[in-house]
Amino acid sequence: MTHQLTEEEIAQREFFVGLQKGEILKRIFQPDFDEVARELCLKCTGEMCNSLFLPYGQINTDTDIDTFMQSLMDAFPGSRKLERKDDVIHYDFFPEVTGECMCPMIALGHLEPTPLWCICGNYFNKAMFEKVMKHPVQVELLESPLTTGSDFCRRLIHLKPPVLTTYPVEPHWHQTCSHECE
Repeated sequence: MTHQLTEEEIAQREFFVGLQKGEILKRIFQPDFDEVARELCLKCTGEMCNSLFLPYGQINTDTDIDTFMQSLMDAFPGSRKLERKDDVIHYDFFPEVTGECMCPMIALGHLEPTPLWCICGNYFNKAMFEKVMKHPVQVELLESPLTTGSDFCRRLIHLKPPVLTTYPVEPHWHQTCSHECE
């Protein structure tokens, strides 16, 4: 069910593979690397990977969520199980090798396995489901080979943003402050 990559997709893939083989992605996992910068790098990596994955699998995101879920399971039979319960999708990913991370960067031996890669996987899934939903979603990792030693990856995809229970208002002290507060 895969298709020939376009020239743009090939260029993106070559750039991405270059990053995999370089030291950049190895560096972000060093203990002295800034955590905010690491998160941003993993976000960008997950989004880039997803931008290549969707065309490769010929998965249409311009559809309703239930059709998308079925298409994702059909495109890769046996490797994904998605079940929707109201506004939460229970998403299980079963790697080809039970209990091993199937991120291409790790599976191809370019990088050492680390639980931090699961952050990238969260952003990969976030980008994918936001393309379908056309609004922000939240992704929650429950288990994976790298974080819990599980045989597979399990995530929850929260389709609706959380409901605020309080209203953001200016603090009372700021409204009554008689001297310059800034």
